Amino acid sequence: MMPGSSPIGDDDIQAFIDGRLTPARQREVEAFLASEPALRSRTEQFRTDAQALRAAAQQRPPEPIPASMRLNEIRRRSAARNRGFHRQLAAGFCLFAFGAALGLSFPRPEPETSAARPQMTDAVVAFRAFAGRDSDAVEVPAAQTAVLKRLMSEHLKQDIAIPDLSRVGLTFRGGRLLASDEGPGGMFVYREPDGGEIALYVKTLATPRKAPLASRQDGDLVAYFWFTGELGYAVLGSSGSPFVRRAAERLSEAR
Repeated sequence: MMPGSSPIGDDDIQAFIDGRLTPARQREVEAFLASEPALRSRTEQFRTDAQALRAAAQQRPPEPIPASMRLNEIRRRSAARNRGFHRQLAAGFCLFAFGAALGLSFPRPEPETSAARPQMTDAVVAFRAFAGRDSDAVEVPAAQTAVLKRLMSEHLKQDIAIPDLSRVGLTFRGGRLLASDEGPGGMFVYREPDGGEIALYVKTLATPRKAPLASRQDGDLVAYFWFTGELGYAVLGSSGSPFVRRAAERLSEAR
């Protein structure tokens, strides 16, 4: 994300559908949609409709435009899909409420550990989208650390320090600004001695909360995360790397 840009909103989604985004913003929107399957499905359908409409306009057929390709019909189908989506959502809430009421009549099972809950999905998506790609992972290089600290602090509206992890064997490469699923976010990238990459992901929390260090596994990726009130943190890297846990423990103890 370029400095000063805002979190992904409706205008960004519409620009994505119309193909009007810059390459950098395009990648950010694609990463965001990857974490929101329902929104991604609807966006792709709208995109298909828009492409069909443009194709129909360019062809200029001699006979009348088919009813299925008329703008009013496309809008009608889109509205019908939205109504269907909201009906499904309402039905889902009803089932949830019914299940919750039914669950009160049974003994409560042991609570699920925080490590098993799929938290910090946005951090995992951001790491997979940018880390490991030299042209994308770092937006502001380590040589401009002071600039990066200022930009990140202004973006998150918090005093954000860039941790020195040289004592655990990591070399700072730089960072980039991001949009998270709760508000402004960012990522600091570090290099392991063998060339692997580790990232420290930080974001503002929509609802302040505190939680100790926990972890989640996502394929060959591991994420250690914790919450400090207004900020959420995650250290991500290869599940086979010993440096990920070391960095996470060091950082979480310092906050």
